[in-house]
Amino acid sequence: MVIHGTGCCLMDFLYADTDFSGPAFIAASARKQGDQGLHPGRLVFADDLEAFTGRNYAALLAEICAGAPPVSCNLGGPSAVSLAHASQIVRGPEHAVAFYGAAGTDETSRLMRRCLERIPFTKTNLVVKEGTTPRTDVLSDPRHDNGQGERTFIHIPGDASFLCPEDLGDDFFDAHIAAFGGTALLPPLHKGLTGLLRKARQRGALTVVNLVYDYQSDLRFPGRKWKLGEQDDAYPFIDILIADRDEALKTAGQRRVEDAARWFLAQGAGAAVITQGARPVVLIAKGGFFAPLDLTYLPVSQGIDRECATGDTTGCGDNFAGGLIVALAEQPAPAGAADLREACIPAAAAGGFARMTIGGVFYEQYAGEKRALLAPYLASYRQQLARPKSPPCHSRQP
Repeated sequence: MVIHGTGCCLMDFLYADTDFSGPAFIAASARKQGDQGLHPGRLVFADDLEAFTGRNYAALLAEICAGAPPVSCNLGGPSAVSLAHASQIVRGPEHAVAFYGAAGTDETSRLMRRCLERIPFTKTNLVVKEGTTPRTDVLSDPRHDNGQGERTFIHIPGDASFLCPEDLGDDFFDAHIAAFGGTALLPPLHKGLTGLLRKARQRGALTVVNLVYDYQSDLRFPGRKWKLGEQDDAYPFIDILIADRDEALKTAGQRRVEDAARWFLAQGAGAAVITQGARPVVLIAKGGFFAPLDLTYLPVSQGIDRECATGDTTGCGDNFAGGLIVALAEQPAPAGAADLREACIPAAAAGGFARMTIGGVFYEQYAGEKRALLAPYLASYRQQLARPKSPPCHSRQP
């Protein structure tokens, strides 16, 4: 199974023990929607944060993090992280995973290339864009949300964020699965997404789209739903769409996750999967590659929750997407009969497992290490799902 993916790839600089309740963070926090202050779980652009606070970004970051340096510099981005997981899990001569992206000509690009070299991609195709490479400072508070943990992202766009559809090359479409991750952070690619999906489908590929929060649309058109494709016309060419709760609601223009899931299918997507952090995953399929599935809820892994009461949640959603891509590659079912719920089980385990590492990418010491470490958690999760649910307790009135 040949998997080719493209989209957002950047370097994450992780600050692991930020206090979101501290005075410096609160002073820089958003007062209302769209004002470009800090908000747990959201991304702001460094230039916009400077304008909002009236502070130099470097000085503000040092104050928020109490002068602590980043604990790690890691590969990030919805496309690169999801494909990294896929390349580590699907092994063997019958599988190949390639990443197509862009990098600048600065020191950050050299860090990115070194990280990519540690991932077992069959091929890495990086277009060189003269100038800077995108980076994100990730502030993580493991105590936030009653110990579930949360991150705040401060993004510094680079010249390499202008990856264009024509940069991919025709060989990108020679794949069984074509995955597009976080294209909203790559404006030219995002604008041309419909054409890319159409071409991939015409070449016989299963298409996967993993959304990212569309900060540019939120800033330019506050209160309006986001477009996917230049004319909001990408959906008929998407076999499976993956989003978190906020991304789904904003992209579908709905108030309820269930309505968003149904809306995606009504626009032409074959299936939709919406993650909700510590709350159950919502999934639905209308046919096409997957067998039809009514709205279904999949709980998170209790075993991982028990073992990882706190932890860095960076990359959980991206690893979920990678786990789903793996399941699509390994599920021995003909088109129209694939089981979406079954595909989401290893995805949920992979997303939870990401909390046990700092940063979204797990760097293996030997081939197969991540699959071996993940196996007992996946087995435990399957056991959890197999347990009968307790019947509701009805108290009697005396």
